[in-house]
Amino acid sequence: MNLTNNKIEFDKDLAKLVSYLTFDGHLAKDLSCFYLSSKNKEMLSDFADLVYNKFKINGRLKRGTGYGESYKYRVFKKNVCKLLEEIGVPKGSKVIKIFLIPMWILENKECCREYLKTAFDCEGSIWFEDKPKIRFGICKAEQLISNGKIFLEQMKLMLSRFNIDSTKTWLIKGNLRKDGNLTKGLYFKIKQSSIKQFALEIGFNDRFKNQRLSSI
Repeated sequence: MNLTNNKIEFDKDLAKLVSYLTFDGHLAKDLSCFYLSSKNKEMLSDFADLVYNKFKINGRLKRGTGYGESYKYRVFKKNVCKLLEEIGVPKGSKVIKIFLIPMWILENKECCREYLKTAFDCEGSIWFEDKPKIRFGICKAEQLISNGKIFLEQMKLMLSRFNIDSTKTWLIKGNLRKDGNLTKGLYFKIKQSSIKQFALEIGFNDRFKNQRLSSI
């Protein structure tokens, strides 16, 4: 890839990288760096490989702060950060920022598949009650709930391309952030009748979640 001419291949690997940064990752507001934060070392290794394969650069893996074991794979490269913003990665705090899924992902079925799989790795959950359940959710500041709903409608539209039906979006109470913004959680589930189709067409890269899905 030639960064000086902004030439890049818009493929499923790039869609996966955008998805990582949209959910468990972060693109700095000043475009000085980007990173993925996770407890999952396999996920961090996959992210590092994607970054190197696309941009031929290496980042730094550091132990995260706070409760429990977590890590950040951080990359400092301003021209790459600028390019990531140009192709649709939201910069700064995503909870208080308006953004949608880039059209180049929406228009390509294989990019949709990779974006969805990575999104569910990051923000999806799978568990069993009387039947298996798969849920997806994000948080948004109260004043941006409408944008959050549109974003999730895009997610559900992509799922429908694989004949996967989902429920209506619902809201749950969020938190009061240090910046004074009150948040809400926005969630939807994969319909019970579509869980097998989700397993066949999307699934998870995360080994633990995929083992649960495979046991259905």
